[in-house]
Amino acid sequence: MFDITSGNKMIQTMDQALTLASKRQAFIASNLANLDTPGYRTKDFSFEGALKSAVEGQKSPTSMVATHPMHLQGSGSSSLPPSTDALKPNAERNDGNDVNLDRENMLLSRTQGAYQNASTFMQVELRKLYLLIREAGTR
Repeated sequence: MFDITSGNKMIQTMDQALTLASKRQAFIASNLANLDTPGYRTKDFSFEGALKSAVEGQKSPTSMVATHPMHLQGSGSSSLPPSTDALKPNAERNDGNDVNLDRENMLLSRTQGAYQNASTFMQVELRKLYLLIREAGTR
């Protein structure tokens, strides 16, 4: 059976963006949950860098296997790029914790925006496919 979404680069890219945004939200939630944990170090990754790597890596075959013909193709790499110095907080408390509430809230807001944008673009592409299928069915 032909998978109509496998050849659509926009759907593949938005799928990867949604996955990366979800992973980043999990990191941010972990950081916020450990706001008062002594010695806790902030965990993060560059969303933009990870998405760029994922998009550039679309040309290579993925190691994942679809078990059902209706499954979307997943990303080939589940590892995230290491965090960079630019992402590290610039202040550390006396207890060794470096979580900054304002920074985490700002990152959460940006990541939620990226997730919503990717979701909207994915919906637009899926609606286009739906309309094409519907139009072909009326002929």
